[in-house]
Amino acid sequence: MSSSSNPFHVYLYGRGREPIPTSFEASSSRLEGLPLLHFEPDGSFVWVRDGGGQQIYGMIYDAAGLIQYCELQGKCTLSTWVELRHAITGDPASDDLELMRLPEQKLQDLQSFEQFVWGKVDRV
Repeated sequence: MSSSSNPFHVYLYGRGREPIPTSFEASSSRLEGLPLLHFEPDGSFVWVRDGGGQQIYGMIYDAAGLIQYCELQGKCTLSTWVELRHAITGDPASDDLELMRLPEQKLQDLQSFEQFVWGKVDRV
């Protein structure tokens, strides 16, 4: 896994830009379990690791019992990204997620986004 990263700013969606199939409460509980992650009741969070070398700011938007989308911005290693993605979705693979890269408003599947940010990504 690559340790370098391009900065990113994305909206994270479920398959077909549908809601992410997990509740705000379940996601917030998983996020609060990550070391050094600060989560606010309004759905905003910040995760700073490696003395500030990795920083991710996020906001979860929910309605009707599901996460509609999550805004994520920052710079981190691929392993940190995967850990965060798993905490948000509850699914370690979550390969069917879609993202909108900002400010370009470019839609990408998860694999294309990860290759754009971290280069070649080995999948298990």
